[in-house]
Amino acid sequence: MSKKVTVLKKLVKGNKSNLSLNFYPPVFNRKTGKKTRYEKTSYFVYNEFQSETVYYTDANGKKQSKIEILIDKKGNPKKLTLTPAQKQHNRETNEMVELYRAKRFKEVINPDIYTEAELKALELAENRSKIFTEYFKEKAQNATSSEGAWSGCYGHFVKFYGNVLFQDINKTLIEDFKSKLLNAYQLRSTTHKISRNSAASYFIRFIQVLEIAYEENYISQSFKARIEWIEEEEVMKNFLTLDECKKLFTTDFSDEVLKKYCIFALLTGLRYSDINNLQWCDVVEREGINYIYFRMKKTSAFQYHPISKEAVKLMGDRKFRTDFVFDRIAYHSLNDNFRKWLSKAEIEKKVTFHNFRTSYAVAQLEAGADIYLISKMLGHKNVSTTEIYAKIVDSRKASTVNNIVLGI
Repeated sequence: MSKKVTVLKKLVKGNKSNLSLNFYPPVFNRKTGKKTRYEKTSYFVYNEFQSETVYYTDANGKKQSKIEILIDKKGNPKKLTLTPAQKQHNRETNEMVELYRAKRFKEVINPDIYTEAELKALELAENRSKIFTEYFKEKAQNATSSEGAWSGCYGHFVKFYGNVLFQDINKTLIEDFKSKLLNAYQLRSTTHKISRNSAASYFIRFIQVLEIAYEENYISQSFKARIEWIEEEEVMKNFLTLDECKKLFTTDFSDEVLKKYCIFALLTGLRYSDINNLQWCDVVEREGINYIYFRMKKTSAFQYHPISKEAVKLMGDRKFRTDFVFDRIAYHSLNDNFRKWLSKAEIEKKVTFHNFRTSYAVAQLEAGADIYLISKMLGHKNVSTTEIYAKIVDSRKASTVNNIVLGI
């Protein structure tokens, strides 16, 4: 069977045609692992005739569009006069696409003409001219965990550099980005700088996207072991003591949904996002103990979480499997009302709803719970993340040393 590789033209907007390759018979695509007859290219040419977008409704009733050539009264395509620059572009493009077609044809008739290393080098050379910033945006938008950190990192990169090609990625740029992050203001502020820990989190995501690019053959080297990371600062977390929580919960407040969220957070240590998205299908009973089985929104990890009888009572009567356990509430609204409730209860600490996780951890540790169990309950990947709560407990113990003074 004879093999062919031809150039196809596809009409697009702006009186242009995109160029692609057509293979006969179909060829194996290394990236998708499937056979295909078509391969897109980045080449286009200017048409010597006019075209327009036509809208229509298909057999399924969906609105569709296509590009059609405009016909004159004699039934011939309406001609366009190309500029000298457009004609030159077409000549150069046709030469380039013909060279590429010939190269691909040579690969098709003799797939072993290039070794795997040579094919990888050819792919890398092509990828290096692509836009890294667009690649970064796609990876940030598709992140399934730490979405905020990915979004913040991408936002700062665009703010500092705009569009950057893969070939521009080097150690100097990476170190420069790290330096900029350490001195950066928040994306929506000109007065508040990002914290060192936020900068560290953003920089981790930046190195992660470079590692993905290295694995996918967009850059030629890994920078993971060659870059010094931003060291995080140890931050003592604010929290409410059990006495303060009891004082808050016994203070009358009109928002009953908020009250349920806060009490449930203290009893379980769950984040707002996990409480807000909790459905009845996530709640199961095993041997008299109720569990919540769900995927944590922040980390995407599955959590099998036992809950107390008091927490079960707070949830109320069971409803349909897909019903939410609690009425849903926006986070900004929740925190606004939470501050008003704190004020009414005359609690002056600067805390947010999220600090109930700290209150939960501290209360459990003070009651003698094992730190490794608390780490699992909170969904921490490493117990070192939980150790900050143990230091809070130690500092609270140290504050009691002078409570008994004999004065002898």
